Amino acid sequence: MSASRPPRVVAVIEDDASARTALGRLLRASGFEPALFESAEAFIDASPPSLCAIVDVQLPGMSGIELQQRLRALGNTIPIIVTTASCDPAVRKRAHENDCAAFFWKPVDGDALTVAIGSLASQS
Repeated sequence: MSASRPPRVVAVIEDDASARTALGRLLRASGFEPALFESAEAFIDASPPSLCAIVDVQLPGMSGIELQQRLRALGNTIPIIVTTASCDPAVRKRAHENDCAAFFWKPVDGDALTVAIGSLASQS
């Protein structure tokens, strides 16, 4: 009996329920196991071991950028993929300053997102 491959968990932190569900479906179809959270605080409370996290910038309470900063301050090096509907280039700059692994404007291209996650998976 061969050992099964551990699940490739991808955390999704997105307050919009339909977007969160769609990302979960996309991840499952691409061979990943989604862990879905509606807020940064819920993600922090759960602290799931994850391959990476897809984080929306606009969240209730703590923003996606604030979550990045908090995780980095705690020494957490999980790769973070930032998504946003904001067209403000300053948001992208802040995400990169906080060491994001990838950045996507919404609507996110599913193929590009899964390629980025696959690249992170191959590095782990």
